[in-house]
Amino acid sequence: MPFISIIMLLMLGAIWGASFPFIKLSLESFDPATIVAFRLAGASVVLYLVMRWQRHRLPRGWRVWRDMLVVGNVGMVLPFLLITWGELHISSSLAAIIVATTPLFTLLLAFVWLRSESLGWLRSIGVLLGFSGVLVAIGINDANLADAGTWGELAVIGAALCYAITALYARRAFKDMAPLVPATGTMLAGTLTIVPLAFGMDGLPTMQPTANALLGLVGLTLLSTAMAYILYYWILDKLGAPRATMVTYLIPSFALIYGWLWLQETIGWDTFVGLLLVFAGIIIANGVPRLRRRPTVAADTP
Repeated sequence: MPFISIIMLLMLGAIWGASFPFIKLSLESFDPATIVAFRLAGASVVLYLVMRWQRHRLPRGWRVWRDMLVVGNVGMVLPFLLITWGELHISSSLAAIIVATTPLFTLLLAFVWLRSESLGWLRSIGVLLGFSGVLVAIGINDANLADAGTWGELAVIGAALCYAITALYARRAFKDMAPLVPATGTMLAGTLTIVPLAFGMDGLPTMQPTANALLGLVGLTLLSTAMAYILYYWILDKLGAPRATMVTYLIPSFALIYGWLWLQETIGWDTFVGLLLVFAGIIIANGVPRLRRRPTVAADTP
């Protein structure tokens, strides 16, 4: 792999992993719906400008925009809201570990829903191992439906499931498009939903935001959403989908480091063991990413 590609892959993992502490910082002054509205609206403008600079256009036709609305809402608005609300009650590090199970949910849904994947004994062990990692990280003995933390964990699990559903849906709906086009279209479609929803739920922000909250919101919008998608599709184009999926292992690793450094989150042995089990489960279930260059196809995004 070329050195510049390694740097870009590490950079993508670093800025995508930063989304979790950025959300935590933003929550100091902003409500979840407001954060998601700013995140999608700002990033969609940047992506649209980049898309036009690359001489692409948004598609026409009600069918494709129906798909854009589905993916924009189920794959962006809903999981972004669930993760942001969940981080009101759990650490950013734990949220990142839970979201890392998205490939396992994708495999299960492809087997159950689309019948497009086989699920032999080895893959089944991988799935069980990955989900057991989440149980270790969250501390299953501490689960209590009367505890807000448990609901926060369930919300982030729901977000991972949303990502998996839309990953499978988008593969079929947008298979003939340049990847940046549906990314921009779905983000714009999500913006059309979340902006009026946020205004109706939260109104305009009334309190003076802290410097940390503003930093978190700007970083989340410009770095962890707009720049992350641009970098991801650059890697997808230059290296192909198998190598691009390697970022799955980098995101929670960087998120744990940021949570410890920026937010003084406690990283216990259970967090490390849980993360390693999730990684092991993904590798066993999906295999080690192949490093041979393949034709570019759209891949799942966190």
